[in-house]
Parts: sequence; C-alpha cells; structure tokens
Amino acid sequence: MRRALWLAERGGGATSPNPMVGCILLGVGGEAIGEGWHARAGGPHAEAVALEAARAARRDPHGGTAVISLEPCAHHGRTPPCADALVEAGIARVVFSLGDPAAGSGGATRLREAGVEVVEGVLAEESRRLNEAWLSFEESGRPLVHLKVAHTLSGHVTRGAGKARWISGPAAQSAVHRLRRRHPAVLVGIGTALADDPLLTVRDWPPAGGPVDDPTRDDHPWPDVQPIRVVLDSGLRLPPESRLVGSTEEAGLLVLCGESAPAERREALVERGVEVDRIGSGESGLDLAAVLGELARRGITGLLVEPGPTLAAAFLRSGLTDRWTAFVAADADVAGDAVALYGPAGPLPPFDLEDVRTATHGRDVEISGRVET
Repeated sequence: MRRALWLAERGGGATSPNPMVGCILLGVGGEAIGEGWHARAGGPHAEAVALEAARAARRDPHGGTAVISLEPCAHHGRTPPCADALVEAGIARVVFSLGDPAAGSGGATRLREAGVEVVEGVLAEESRRLNEAWLSFEESGRPLVHLKVAHTLSGHVTRGAGKARWISGPAAQSAVHRLRRRHPAVLVGIGTALADDPLLTVRDWPPAGGPVDDPTRDDHPWPDVQPIRVVLDSGLRLPPESRLVGSTEEAGLLVLCGESAPAERREALVERGVEVDRIGSGESGLDLAAVLGELARRGITGLLVEPGPTLAAAFLRSGLTDRWTAFVAADADVAGDAVALYGPAGPLPPFDLEDVRTATHGRDVEISGRVET
C-alpha cells in the first residue's frame, strides 16, 4: 500500500478534479505482476493501467490481489467502472486504503456482490493526507486553499535591498517545488508578481541524486506536469514582458482582474497567450470567494497560494484558508527595508493549527497544519 501511495503521487497536479490513485496487482503467489497510477483526468484509472501492465507482461491476474490507494469506482464516467474491470479480470481479493465519498462510490459493494474479498482501511490516514484537496473539494465544492510562506526567524518575508533574493535554502526550495507539483494550481497576488517576477513553475522536483521517499525502489519517472499559474491583478498591471507571461508555452497562466480593468491591457496579455477573466471585487480587492468559485468551475481541487503579507491576511480573514505551511529560515540576516510578514494590512489575524507537522530541510524548518475554522 505504501508503494501504491508512492505511485499515486505521480499524478499530482494532473488528475484534478479526480483523486490521485495508485494500484499494484499481486499474483496468486503474492508477487507483483502489474502496477500503475491515474496519470491525468480523462485518462485510464490506476486499476486499468495496472491490469494492462500485467497483460503486457503476460501475467494472469486471475485469483490474485489488487492493492489500491482508493476504493475502486463503480460508475460509468469518462472511463468504465474499475470495480467491474477487476471482477472481469478474476481478481479474488481487493485491498484499498480509503473509501470513495464521491458519486462513484459503491465499488466495495459491487466487489462483494461478485464474491470478491474486500479489505479496507489500510494506511487510510496516509491516503487521506495525499488526497486532502480532492476530499475537501468533494465536501465543500471549492478548492482547498493551502497558504505557503517563507520567512526569517524575525518574521521577514524579504531580506531587503542588497541581500540575497532567496530566504529558504536549496533543500527547502525543493520541498516547495514538491508542493507545487502536487497542486493543480498556484496563485499569487500582483504585488508578489511585480516584486519578485517569479515563474511559479516546478523546476527542482524530483531532486537530482537519488530516489524520493522510495518505499522499495524508484523505477518510474515523474511525469512533467506544471500547475496552472493564477495571478490576482484587479487593474491588469502584470507587464507583458514578465517571466510569467513569457512562459505560457511551458505552463498555463490565468489572470483574474476586476470588472473595470482596462481593455487594452487585457488584449495585450491575451495576445501573449494569457487567459484573462473578470471577477467581482470585495472590500479590499477581488472577491476571494468568487475567485475560488471560478477555479472550482475549472475543476481545480487544490490551490497553493504563495502570498505576500497583504494577500495572506486577506485569505486568513476570509475564512477560506484550509492549510498553512511556513518555511522558517535559520539565517535572519535582513536589511532595514526588509518586508515583514506583518505588512501594511496589519498583523495577520490570529489562527490556530491542528494536525501540526514539522520537517527539517537543511537549516530550514517546515511547519504545516490544518487551519482551524
């Protein structure tokens, strides 16, 4: 099951609005005979990929076991029901991690009715964490909002003029790229876009030099998947010559602007391959609930927000933040004009985290948890 979850993550960022799923088929003697993962929305599910791999290797799955990170679906969607495919292949036993709360649930019932032994709940918490965004989307109808910040020990999000651009070290930067890789969309405000001129693409994942979270072996490459980049830009100030605009062939770029944004600026961005949509405004900028509604309409289940202080405060005050991750740099060398996380919008509103987890990346510390609401 750990390997099934390890395989499932390779679909991150591409399966939305579907979950990430991995599957391993075992022969009657317990040997692995086929495996696969759901690689993209609309493509074959993990079970179908694993069955095809077994057939290609001329290994018969009849009488064997399927180990799957999520309950097999039992409905006809863009692909046939996976539960039926397993029954038709003669699978005798199905072990899955997490029940499917979506409309396609019922696979376990279908399997049992066909005489297949079903075991459920193996590593369920790990599976729930992997598909946290999808599960939240199924329940709330909007993308899960994950705020990610990086700051010094003194609480600054920039080092200031004349200092090194990056706060986090290389290991922490690689962890950020992994977060981007697992989210179908990454969002910044226009302030960050103008100040940092970022790319917001996945570039350092997986890191070179060895396997990543290898449960046994690493013989499957990570597909090249890029999140949709989203910029909140009420007045369409994003320069056409920015790196975001210049990289639309590498990754999609969506700019959300206000109703009164200048038409000529919109046309200049559209000519460069940028998608521009108008969104209603709230008290202090674009209506964040409307932003999430537009992203939900596009089938985006999870949103990684890399905010400056103003946008971070706006999301926290909106009550729409689900997860918070901070990368705290041990090096607090900043200049007098460094920007603090407590910015012009005032101190961040108080909030509590639950299910808090920590990790170290070189000298940097990652602190992550669910925001209590």
